[in-house]
Amino acid sequence: MEKKILQEILLQAPFGYAHHQVICNLEGVPKDYIFLDVNPAYEEMTGLKKEIIIGKKVTEVIPNIKEDPFDWIKFYGQIALNKGREEFVQYFTLFKRWYKITAFSWLKGFFITYVQDISTEMRKIELLERQQETIAQLTRDMERIFNGTNDAVFLVKVENGEYRYLRTNRVHQELTGFSFDTIRGKTPVELVGKELGEVIEANYRKCSVTKDTISYEERLILPGGERIWYTSLTPVVEKGIVKYIVGSSKDITLQKKAEQEKEELFHRLLLEKELLRTTLQSIGDGVVTTDQNGWITSMNKVAEEISGWQEEEVINKPFEQIFRLYSEETGKKVENPVEKVLQTGKIVGLANHTVLITKDGRQVPIADSAAPIRNEKGKTFGVVMVFRDVAREKEWQEKILYLSYHDTLTGLYNRRFMEEELKRQELKGNLPISIIMADVNGLKLANDVFGHAEGDRILQKAAEVIKRSCRKEDVVCRWGGDEFLVLLPKTSAKIAEEIIKRIQVACLDSGTENIRLSIALGCATKETPGKTLNEVITEAEESMYRQKLNERKNFRNTIINTLLSTLFAKSVETEEHAQRIKGYCLQMGEKIKLTSKEMEELSLLAILHDIGKVGIREEILKKSGPLTAAEWEEIKKHPVIGCRIAQNTPELGPIAEYILHHHERWDGQGYPEGLKGENIPLLCRMLAVADAYDAMTSDRPYRKAFPREKALEEIRKNAGSQFDPVIVELFLDIIGNIEIEEDEEQINFKGKL
Repeated sequence: MEKKILQEILLQAPFGYAHHQVICNLEGVPKDYIFLDVNPAYEEMTGLKKEIIIGKKVTEVIPNIKEDPFDWIKFYGQIALNKGREEFVQYFTLFKRWYKITAFSWLKGFFITYVQDISTEMRKIELLERQQETIAQLTRDMERIFNGTNDAVFLVKVENGEYRYLRTNRVHQELTGFSFDTIRGKTPVELVGKELGEVIEANYRKCSVTKDTISYEERLILPGGERIWYTSLTPVVEKGIVKYIVGSSKDITLQKKAEQEKEELFHRLLLEKELLRTTLQSIGDGVVTTDQNGWITSMNKVAEEISGWQEEEVINKPFEQIFRLYSEETGKKVENPVEKVLQTGKIVGLANHTVLITKDGRQVPIADSAAPIRNEKGKTFGVVMVFRDVAREKEWQEKILYLSYHDTLTGLYNRRFMEEELKRQELKGNLPISIIMADVNGLKLANDVFGHAEGDRILQKAAEVIKRSCRKEDVVCRWGGDEFLVLLPKTSAKIAEEIIKRIQVACLDSGTENIRLSIALGCATKETPGKTLNEVITEAEESMYRQKLNERKNFRNTIINTLLSTLFAKSVETEEHAQRIKGYCLQMGEKIKLTSKEMEELSLLAILHDIGKVGIREEILKKSGPLTAAEWEEIKKHPVIGCRIAQNTPELGPIAEYILHHHERWDGQGYPEGLKGENIPLLCRMLAVADAYDAMTSDRPYRKAFPREKALEEIRKNAGSQFDPVIVELFLDIIGNIEIEEDEEQINFKGKL
């Protein structure tokens, strides 16, 4: 009964069971063993069927068992003869499987094995070991990459769905503009913002999900500038989870467009002949194809136009015979690109400064490359050369070079060129060398009053005058905003002073419609090697500033007189009008006992209150009909313009605020700031009444002068709204006295008659 139960257990057991008898030779050494019994699990694990193997030797069942590296017969024989017991794990090469085996003997010469197939578990262990080795290798590789690569490399930690930067190499920091301290520990969103950060994180997430290396192109705008990157992300996996991402980015901004075009071209070249010809004819570059011998097979229209040859003239002729390529610099023949491609099987770029000798002998600068044409098996059966006429590109390069060394406004050399020229002159040592420093007077005032276009015209006039006054060998540059610098090689201080005088004389007849040209000038000379040109520039600058200080007051007075002349010329305002207002204001000032300082300021305000109208268009100032809303808005700018003029002239600074507010109203409805009541400066309130009265009693383009009584009535009517009522009473009192004086003068005149 127990035996049957045991047999049933063995039949149902999930592990393999086998009963064996050892066979020994005459010397008692095990040489084989016989299968006595096995259970179904053993059959499944080994593939050996019970009905075939029972009673047979193992060498009969598995003839090549002795070829296995593990000596199964010897191992089991020792257990059977010694009634031993062993538990071990062994790979059976013949079955290509791993087994966990428990072998024991209870009777000498016999043994039993319990077998478990652990191949799956062992593969997992091997995989884990390989992963661990991969991680170790990645760590070693990472160090080599960080220390030796020219690409931007970075390491990202993946944790709780977040991606934080752990490390970047020097190239990454230089190209992105992010220092290591700035980027360390931050997520992409924290580093570059939500919009761009989420785009970057999407690629990191894809790498994490796929657990595989991904590569892609991306366009990023970072502190280091806008670039196109080719980025590869490699995950570092531990126990099936991505723990880190190793990134490598190559800057492909410059090559990207050309590579894409060429790649598309090369793929198209594998199509049928008719498709190839259609494609070639549609390309904007010149295209020539050859066979494997370097003989021309086709040429598109652009190639015909550039070379001067027709396709039918060159078919089946050697490429080198038709396309004669030379170095523009040396005049020597350059290496045949088609022959080189056929020899190497690689893409060949044309050397810089390559020219093509056309059919009619012209030299055309060309650029681009030649590449192999391969079939599906990768065998080269021809060459395609793609080229273009770069004459226009050279023109652009020359233009860019010109702009890099010239000032776009004046056409003179710029500071960059001059600094390089100064270094060259230092090396030459051609003494004496003189420097002239020039500074345009009144540029800020011109910009503020007449706009930056007027300021630009002044700078252009200054550049023209300085250039015209210098010699051919002198180097003139725009040194800074309103400063010019002149380098005078082999020039003494005396000659430099003569050139300054020529510039000063030329300024007398130069300027714009609104402002006469005035330039402050200073010079210095290097006569011995011990002094640097930078020191000479400093001396010239100091000399120029001394002159500028000496001339400043005269220049400002000239500017003010010029502005007043311009105002009287372009508007209805007259000097007589200004003088009358001044008289009215000063009488009011004496009446209320203003201080001498206030009287002086009131006098200046009366003359210059409308100075800002020089910045208003003449057609508006002299318009005979009603102003449009837009024209009225422009007129209302003149207090602000006048204020800026005063602020730029120290002598007028004290009345700048008065000029700004001389059109404010007592009721707050004036401009530009809508001041009300006594918040309006007193001098402005006095000027407002006097100005309004004189304007009404004077002829204007749009009306005749009012009678004096009507003008006074208007003044009374607007007291408390437009005008300060106290000032109105003061003014009316003064006007009354003026009338009495005029009547008395008339009576005295008649009496004399």
